[in-house]
Amino acid sequence: KQWYQRRVREEGYVPQDEQDSYRSKGKQWAEGAASKGVPGYSGPINFKTVERTTNADLKMKPKLSKNQKKKAKKKVAKKNDAFEIEEITEGIKVVVTTEEKMVPDADKNRKTLLKKLRAIEELQAKVDTGEVIPDKDQLAKLSKKSELEKQLNEF
Repeated sequence: KQWYQRRVREEGYVPQDEQDSYRSKGKQWAEGAASKGVPGYSGPINFKTVERTTNADLKMKPKLSKNQKKKAKKKVAKKNDAFEIEEITEGIKVVVTTEEKMVPDADKNRKTLLKKLRAIEELQAKVDTGEVIPDKDQLAKLSKKSELEKQLNEF
């Protein structure tokens, strides 16, 4: 006696293992078209194979994709722009003083020095009120205050 109920199967049922694998309509058409020939062509079915000629054989430029064409145009335009700039600046002497070059860097360095000095002053205030007992790193930071002020005065 079976301990489970047998499944009742419909007539014509084929287990999955015995079924053919799925083939899409396109795949079925391709398989059928290979034996039938070209659709709409009523001529002889025996085709001759023709060897393909390569671009090297034809000595032609290879076809470029859209992106390759865009990149080539940009490259040419960039070369032309560079050439025009050279023509314009050919007779002009450009004189740049060191102060003009260092303005952005100097401003940035000045701001960082001010920030460090503010942090040192805050730490000094906490030490003076007894809120913080400085460790060796904080003492080193406090000792750098005079050096930072010298650097700030140079700017």
